[in-house]
Amino acid sequence: MTPLTRPPRHLLVVGAQCEGGAALEGLEDAARALHTVLVDPALGGCDDRGEGDRGSLLIGTGLGRDAVLGAVDGAVEAAGLRAGPLVLALLGHGETVDGDMPLHLVAAGLGDALLHQVNVPDLLGKVLQHPGVTDLTVIVDTCFSGAAVPDPSALTAATLGGDARLTVLFAATAKETAYEMRLSTELTRLIEDGLADAGDHLTVDDALVERLRERIVGQQPGRMVFDGAPSYGNPPWIARNRAAGRDRTLGPISNTALRDAVRRIDAEARPATEEALAAWLRDRPAGDPGAGAALLRAREILAELETRREALRVTGGAFGGELTEERLRLAGMLAGLPLHLVRSEPAPTLRDLVEHAVHHGGDREGTQRALARFVAALAHVTGHGEDLPDDVVTWAQRLHLTSVVRTRLDELAHQPGDERAPRLVLVLADDGGEHVVRVDAWLLFGRATLDRERFACDGDGLQAALGKAVTWAAPWADVAGTPLRQIEVAAPTLVLLDNPPEDQLVRRQRLGIGYTVTSRWSGMLTPPYDLTVDDMLQVGRTLLESLGDATRLGPAWLHANDLHSLEHLQGMLAVEPFGAKVWAVSALPDGDWDHMAHELLSHTPALVWPRHPAGEGPAPDGGVPGLTDSVARHWGALPRRIAAAYREHLSPAGHVKDDGLAPLAAVRTVWHDEHWQAFCQRRARAVVRAPHETTSKERA
Repeated sequence: MTPLTRPPRHLLVVGAQCEGGAALEGLEDAARALHTVLVDPALGGCDDRGEGDRGSLLIGTGLGRDAVLGAVDGAVEAAGLRAGPLVLALLGHGETVDGDMPLHLVAAGLGDALLHQVNVPDLLGKVLQHPGVTDLTVIVDTCFSGAAVPDPSALTAATLGGDARLTVLFAATAKETAYEMRLSTELTRLIEDGLADAGDHLTVDDALVERLRERIVGQQPGRMVFDGAPSYGNPPWIARNRAAGRDRTLGPISNTALRDAVRRIDAEARPATEEALAAWLRDRPAGDPGAGAALLRAREILAELETRREALRVTGGAFGGELTEERLRLAGMLAGLPLHLVRSEPAPTLRDLVEHAVHHGGDREGTQRALARFVAALAHVTGHGEDLPDDVVTWAQRLHLTSVVRTRLDELAHQPGDERAPRLVLVLADDGGEHVVRVDAWLLFGRATLDRERFACDGDGLQAALGKAVTWAAPWADVAGTPLRQIEVAAPTLVLLDNPPEDQLVRRQRLGIGYTVTSRWSGMLTPPYDLTVDDMLQVGRTLLESLGDATRLGPAWLHANDLHSLEHLQGMLAVEPFGAKVWAVSALPDGDWDHMAHELLSHTPALVWPRHPAGEGPAPDGGVPGLTDSVARHWGALPRRIAAAYREHLSPAGHVKDDGLAPLAAVRTVWHDEHWQAFCQRRARAVVRAPHETTSKERA
C-alpha cells in the first residue's frame, strides 16, 4: 500500500480550447491523461477533486477568463488551507504581444483582446502571494510558453517576501510554437515509465528536461526554478519515480555524493551505481595528475556505498516491518540527524536517513558513528533496545561499532522520571561578574545529545537569548510528539543569585510557569580557580552517594549562628568532607551572602535557601515557617516539588493548596543528580570547543 502524502498535494489541470480558431487536436486527451497520473496515489499523489469548476480538472471550449481564474482560486484556497504544495498545469493556445512577454492563455475567443485572456506570469505571482502556498509547480503546454516565467523581482516583492518556491516547466521558448501537446503527452509517459537514476521523485531538474528534449522534436522545452524558501529541504516534485525501486539502488543523497566526487575528476563521467563507480575507478590511469585528493574522496565514497548497502540490508530486515513514518522521524531525531532532514516532506525514508548518516556522519578516522547511533535509535523506537537482533549485533561487531551502539542505547534509556521527552540544558556564561554574555544550549533525550547551539546575549540581554534557545528546541520536541517541559539552567553563583532562572521572562511568560526549571551550578563545568573539573566530578560522585543513602531524610541546616561571618562558615566547612551532605539555609544572613553561597556550592553543588532576604519573606527574620518539615516530607521529590509549589503560588489562586507543600514556594534550590553528573562527565571528556566550532559530523 502506498502511504498517504503529508501534507496533501493539490492539483489543477486546465485544458482550454478557444472559440473561433482551429481546435487543438488531442488537448482533451492530453489533459485527462496528465491529470490521471498526477492524482494516482503511487505517482503524482495529488488530491483528486474530480472534473468541473471546483475540481482538479477543468476542460472546455471558450471557458472564459473568469472561469479559469475561479478554478485557480479554488485550487489555491485548498492548498493554502491545508498547507500543501500545488501543481498547476495549463494546456491550450498561447499568445504574446509581438512575441514578447507576457504569455496569455487563450481562455475565450482566439481573436479577443488580451484583456479577456489569462495573463500567466501575473497569475503565478498572485498565487504565490496567497498565505500557505509556498510550493508551486507549473506545467505550461502552449505556444510561446517560455513567456510564462514571472519576473523574479516581482516574486521577491510579493506578500510572502519571496519565501516560496516556484518551478515552471514550459513546452517551448518565448518565441517558439509548440505542437500536438507534445510536452503534456511525453511528460505523462515519463511519469508512467519512470526515469532511471533520478531518485525517488521526479523533479523539474536537468535530467528530466534533458529526457524531454530527447523525446520532443520541433520545439525546445525548458524550465525555471525560483527558490526563496527560508530553509533547505527536498525540492518540489511532480511525481514519484516508478523506476526508483526497479532500475536503481542509490537514493538522492548517495547519488549527489557520488556525482560530486566524480565530477571533481571528470565532469563528463556519469557512474550511477556502486558497481559503476567501482569500474570507473578501476579504469582510472595510474598516477592521474592533479586528482590525488579527489581520487581519494571517490574511493571513500565507494567504501561508504558499500557500508550503506549493508546497513540497509540489516536495518530493513531487522526493523523494516515495524517502521512507520513517525518512527523513522523519531529515530532520525534520536540519532542527532539534521532537523531539516528529519522534518522534510515527503517524510524521509529509511534509505534517506541511512544515506545521510553514512555520507555526512563519519568522523575523521572514517568510523561510522552517526550510522551506529541511527541503528541504536531504530532499535530504541521499535522496542529492541534490550535485545538487539542477531544480524544487528553481527553487523556492529564487523564494523567495530558495538560500543557506540550500546552506549547510545544506554543514553537513550536513561530518562529522568521515565519521561519520554527531550529536555533542554542551558549553560550561562558570565564575563567574570554578574553579566551573562552567552547561553550555550544542549538538547538531550535521556543522556543522548541531539543537537547543540550557542546564543549570544548581545544587546538584547539574557531573556532574549533564553527565548531564542527555547524557540530553537521546540521543533525537536514536535518531532518527538511530546512538548518540551524540562529545562535545566546552569549558571555561576552570582548569576544564579541575581537572576533566578525560573523568574526570567521568556516569550512573555516566566520560564518557571511554562516549564519545570531545575537550577544547576556551572562550577561543575568551570570550577573555582583552586579546584579542577576532576575535583568537582569527585565531589559530585560523593554527593550522589549521600543522596542515595536511604537513612538520610533531608539536608544539613545552617542557621544564623552558622552564617554570622564568612570566616566562620569557611572554618566550619574546612572540617566537613566535600559532597557529604546537601546544605540548606533557614534564613539569609545580613551580609556576604553571595560569597557564602559560593563557598557552599564549591563544597557541595546542591543548596536550598530562602527566596527572600530578611524583612521580605514570610517571617520577619527572612525564614520560612514550616520549611524544615516540608523539605523533609518532600525530600525524595526535590527539586520538582519546589518547581510545582512555585507555579501554584503564582497561579491566579495565589496560594498552594497543599499546606505541607506551601513552604517550598518560598525557597530556591540548586540541585545535583545523576543526570547532571553524567552531563558534566561527558563535557569533561569532550574536546573544549564551543558548539559552533564543532563539525556536523561531531555534534551527535
